[in-house]
Amino acid sequence: MSQMSDNESLLNKLLKWLLKPWSKLLFKELLEAVTVTDLLDDIPGGDINLLPISATEKDLEVIVPMWPVSDPRPGRPELLKLLWDEVEVDQGSWEAPVQPGDLILSVPKDKLTDGPHVLRYEVTNANLDTSLSKTLEVLIDLQAPVLGAGQGLLTVVEDPEEIERDGLTERYLRNHDQRLRTQVPGYITPKAGDTVIYYWDTEPFAEMEAGKHELTFEDTIRPVYIDFPGALVLERGDGDRYVYYAIKDRAGNISVFPRPFKLSVSAGLRALPLLSIEQTTGDQENLHLALNDLALPLLIKVPAEAVVYPDETLRVEWGQPGDPGYYSTSTEYQGRSRQFEIPEDKVAAQGATTIQVNYVVSGDKRHDYPSPPVGLTVGSLSRGLPVVQLAGVRNGIFKLSDADERNRVTLGTWKFMAEGQWVDIWVTGTLSNGQEAEPHQVLKNYAIEADDVENGIGARNDVVVLKSYLSTLLLNNPFTVHVNVSFNQGYSWVNFPEMRPQLQS
Repeated sequence: MSQMSDNESLLNKLLKWLLKPWSKLLFKELLEAVTVTDLLDDIPGGDINLLPISATEKDLEVIVPMWPVSDPRPGRPELLKLLWDEVEVDQGSWEAPVQPGDLILSVPKDKLTDGPHVLRYEVTNANLDTSLSKTLEVLIDLQAPVLGAGQGLLTVVEDPEEIERDGLTERYLRNHDQRLRTQVPGYITPKAGDTVIYYWDTEPFAEMEAGKHELTFEDTIRPVYIDFPGALVLERGDGDRYVYYAIKDRAGNISVFPRPFKLSVSAGLRALPLLSIEQTTGDQENLHLALNDLALPLLIKVPAEAVVYPDETLRVEWGQPGDPGYYSTSTEYQGRSRQFEIPEDKVAAQGATTIQVNYVVSGDKRHDYPSPPVGLTVGSLSRGLPVVQLAGVRNGIFKLSDADERNRVTLGTWKFMAEGQWVDIWVTGTLSNGQEAEPHQVLKNYAIEADDVENGIGARNDVVVLKSYLSTLLLNNPFTVHVNVSFNQGYSWVNFPEMRPQLQS
């Protein structure tokens, strides 16, 4: 019995609690939340219900949705209260049907302070029954982004030492995908929707905008890069440039400008003017070299205006790979800056040909930079060539009766003579029947040796014309000893002076 009385007492207490007005509010369905049209659209990873700072410069408009049941009457009004952080900031009261325009309320400007806020409303009907709304959380951010270390100075990501040493060059852009990549120091606190506005100025803080980049959530957890494209660099020209940025958050707060990064720009095509060749004639692009008049050494000069960076090598190319006499060197002549010697055998090998001569800037990580080629026509060697000699010839006459079985042939030395050159010597004449004799080959593609360079061809008595051949030729008629020399292993030949003695018995 006692236990039953206790249960009845507990039930009565519960009923009394449920009959209290405020307790009923806990079990009512909440009314729909208000609408703030000035709120920014949410973005992935960004702040929710963010209010732009422009909306804080005036009273904030709030739209209350019409509640489901409304029946105001004269003497029995309906009451609406708007609460901002649980403080009433606006209200309305009606004794007639509520009109749409009546539902537009506002939060005073002085309440729009930095930080999170909560908006809700209460509706009390004619029966003094109060309904609560769902809340709307509103975020106000009035704090500008705070720049990172070094006063927010941008840093170069790729090969910064090259930028420091040479500035921003055409070579750098060519080697780095036609862009300059910089990194923004970490700042407080990056959020999705922040916009990095970057500048490329001819004067500090001229605010010559170069582009914008809006951060995604993924950007906030990794380094933030700014890429300045080569097209922009070229468009804005060479000279000293000032590179910096500003950060504007999604609410509209903008950071102060960082310390500008100053760099020297020379990004136009690098200057590689035509080389010059000593002892030549002609215009700049087409030159002529007379071998007969050449005094060694032959020097190639690269102009001082040619842009060569400290980590690069300068190389001169005489001809092209595969050409006879092709030669390439990076060794300067006797310490003379930008002057290069072409060896005499390589010069002679190009006789009677036209070649291209240029220089190449190389040694950088990825590319060679060739200069425009100069066309060079090398003349033939025609003066001072030795005349071949045949033992037994006296006063232009060769007598068979005085001849040996093996008659020595000699050829003196000549300008540019060098090991490896080829020599052909042969004899032609007329047979006793009047027909042309088959040529008698004395030497064929003979490669000159070191001893020949010093003493001439045949100094070892190993070059001969056979008497047996000469005996087949028509008497009292001249025969010819021919000499051809190739300075380039048979690619071309130079005719040396012939010997035409008369054959007698």
